[in-house]
Amino acid sequence: MEFETLAHYLERLSGISGRLEMTDIVTELLNKASDDLPLVVSYVQGKPFPPWDRRELGIAEKTMVKAIAKATGYTEDNVEKLIAKTGDTGIAAQELFDKKVQTTLGYRKLDLDEIAAEFGKLASMSGSGSADRKIRHTMDLLNNASALETKYLARLLLSEMRLGVGEGIMRDAIAKAFNVDPVLTERAYSMVNDYGEVASIARDKGERGLRAIGIRLFRPLRPMLAQMVHSTQEAIDNKCTVFEKKFDGMRAQVHVKDGKVRVFTRRLDDVTTQFPDIVAAVEKGVKCENCIIEGEAVAYREGNPLPFQRLSRRIKRKYDIDEMVKSIPIKLFLFDCMYLNGENLLLTSLESRRKSLESIVAEHGALILSPQLVTSNAAEADVFYKAALDEGHEGVMCKNLEAEYKPGSRVGYMYKLKPVSESLDLVIVGAEWGEGRRTKWLGSFLLACRDPDTNELLEIGRMGTGLKDEQLQYLTDLLKPDILEQKGKSVRLRPNLVVEVGYQEMQKSPTYASGYALRFPKLIRMREDRGIDECDTVDRVDDLYARFVKKK
Repeated sequence: MEFETLAHYLERLSGISGRLEMTDIVTELLNKASDDLPLVVSYVQGKPFPPWDRRELGIAEKTMVKAIAKATGYTEDNVEKLIAKTGDTGIAAQELFDKKVQTTLGYRKLDLDEIAAEFGKLASMSGSGSADRKIRHTMDLLNNASALETKYLARLLLSEMRLGVGEGIMRDAIAKAFNVDPVLTERAYSMVNDYGEVASIARDKGERGLRAIGIRLFRPLRPMLAQMVHSTQEAIDNKCTVFEKKFDGMRAQVHVKDGKVRVFTRRLDDVTTQFPDIVAAVEKGVKCENCIIEGEAVAYREGNPLPFQRLSRRIKRKYDIDEMVKSIPIKLFLFDCMYLNGENLLLTSLESRRKSLESIVAEHGALILSPQLVTSNAAEADVFYKAALDEGHEGVMCKNLEAEYKPGSRVGYMYKLKPVSESLDLVIVGAEWGEGRRTKWLGSFLLACRDPDTNELLEIGRMGTGLKDEQLQYLTDLLKPDILEQKGKSVRLRPNLVVEVGYQEMQKSPTYASGYALRFPKLIRMREDRGIDECDTVDRVDDLYARFVKKK
């Protein structure tokens, strides 16, 4: 497929917001694709590579500004001002290329396979001079595109398509295009984490092919997620009689195959390099040919658990790994086994999976089986819960002993119970520079929840009070690379950071796109281990508000 064809479909999508109409357009597009179907699926969602692919283009806003300026003959200042005016780098690129000062002899027709090859080259550029090479390469790509194509090429290069085609719409479009069950489609996606591959299988092999998709070692599964409860009795009433400590750490999915170990976060990021101590612990204590096991990595010092914020420093660390291992040591608490010696255990009970886990784990200092209490007595569960809190943990996880493992789902098989149960996991989508002595820091942060149908992020309030200087410095350092545009003191950010937020009250409000406003939101902690697709949805906000109104 030519990129120009894709661009016209993307332009059609940009003019609508209705879920059904968007699904119909994506369905039509999928039916038009050929061998490049996986690329079509990824690009429509604004993803240069599938979620499991570790490669990154490394194209920042400044790189794009320089490339657009060089390709069009306008100054970087001209480009930046137009981006600020339009609020969209893609639209700015389209306008500038439509009337560019410099002219070329023409452009060649770019097809998706060629785009993919160029993306691969960009992702491979590193080392001295790589920034300049990326600018030149990006400029060449843009110069070989029409004005409309540059709009979507620029967005794709920045991984910011901004069309609202989320996982739900893609699932339904694949199901409709190839006449398969959307439930099977979603299950297949939870296994391979690539709707492009799922679409190809659905088209070529139908539902039989989707059912045949199984676990693949070194391809992370989407983790099963927990719902909230407010008491141990509520958990027991929901058939959950297994209680485990809820650790304040990094969820770790560990794959073992032929002596090789790889570690993935709940965001599906490969952090094997950053956690050689987890690799060493597993090599020493896990005895099997191959497996996929799950646990929580918790930072410890002098026998006491440290908050996740300390451990999070290691997740994106690329240098001085050995020093970080020494300064922030961890313990890995294992609690599940999804695959063992070639056998898929997802459809077996938790009780059976736990026995499989115990059969292959030899505990030692850094490798521990998560302690369990099995009881239908709420009073006994409360004692376990209090002990977990006294030890410095977040609370308890409550699980169904007979339940299977559902990748990527928040099903009634697992619940979490902790004292601050009304907090929200939200995404920072904007900020404002501070005033006075705080002018060097971002000081007020715009928060958003997620529309589960479109994956659109909907603003719900601003967080600014109560932040300490060191927190402001940390957030500023973390978020500055994600600044997409600035108007006065306000900046728009690439949504990349999830934060857990407490608040005093929630109220209806037309000010924010979610329809709600949080009063006095307060940062509880950064959740760098969570992807933006794991932030709380507007549906959960609806439920919390309904409960709040009922209490009044």
